[in-house]
Amino acid sequence: MQSVTFVMFDHCMSSSISLPLEMLNAADNISRAGSRRRRGLNINLAAPTLDPVISSGGLPIVPTCRLSDIKESELIIIPALWRSPTHTVAKHPDIVDWLKTAAPASEHLCAVGTGSTFLAEAGLLADKAATTHWYYFEEMERRYPDVKWKRDHLITQSDNVYCAGSVNSVADLTIHFIETGYSAAVAKRVESQFSPEIRRAYDNYLFDDGNNLSVTDELMASAKDYIRQNYTKPIDFDHLATSMGIGIRSFQRRFKQAFSLSALQYQQSVRIQNAKDLLKDSNLNIQDIAVLLGYADASHFAQVFKKHAAQTPKAFRNAVRGKLFRA
Repeated sequence: MQSVTFVMFDHCMSSSISLPLEMLNAADNISRAGSRRRRGLNINLAAPTLDPVISSGGLPIVPTCRLSDIKESELIIIPALWRSPTHTVAKHPDIVDWLKTAAPASEHLCAVGTGSTFLAEAGLLADKAATTHWYYFEEMERRYPDVKWKRDHLITQSDNVYCAGSVNSVADLTIHFIETGYSAAVAKRVESQFSPEIRRAYDNYLFDDGNNLSVTDELMASAKDYIRQNYTKPIDFDHLATSMGIGIRSFQRRFKQAFSLSALQYQQSVRIQNAKDLLKDSNLNIQDIAVLLGYADASHFAQVFKKHAAQTPKAFRNAVRGKLFRA
């Protein structure tokens, strides 16, 4: 990843800026430490003017540049707003106009909570799936009826436009951006450093409107759904490919092309995320969790878990539960 721009304005929630900013900065430091790349991630705090922005909590934030200085950015993040967003959005037609110009040059466009109002006002959510803070769904549905608001999803993706319903869910989404912008290994390192107890799999909460796969990959979307529904069982991928009318080589190639993971790797990732939930939320021992998820024994499960999560199941459980409040 080369550049990210945070859009700044008065009454924005600083936590929806600082958390993804620090996660992305950590990812870039980890990536550069393991390579010869000297140039770091270009992080822009952009506002209509260079005057300090006063966040919802009263914290002043000094922009590093004007919005007009940003011609393109790999990732644009619009923070959440405190209280009803319509007044703030109405005060900033300059931000709305900038988004209309900047969006086509951005690989990823992300809004946190009610920050999605800026995208809707700019017409960038027309006929697209979107989410927002739960309290404002009715207001958003009345104001922007052309948007496909998804009340039951914390994360939505439509083409290159992403919405996160809360600060916690933007942390999950940021892990996804790190995986695609750097690598899965870097994402694991960052995930282990930033509150593993609130981490949820991006796929578990994502509403994908289907525009991100070509028509020829509809079979792969079906295959992905099948794996999610049967992840605890041994899956015969040869048989699955045959049932879809294609050869195993074509199946594996198309699945990896669509999701950047092999079918087996995807099955393992679903298992590991469910393992994390069980380690956090249940009192099952590690052997029972291994069996429940379809592993032959606890030793194999521990090896696979450590490979994916960069720590053992026991260490993960201790880290998570050590941060939970106990009376």
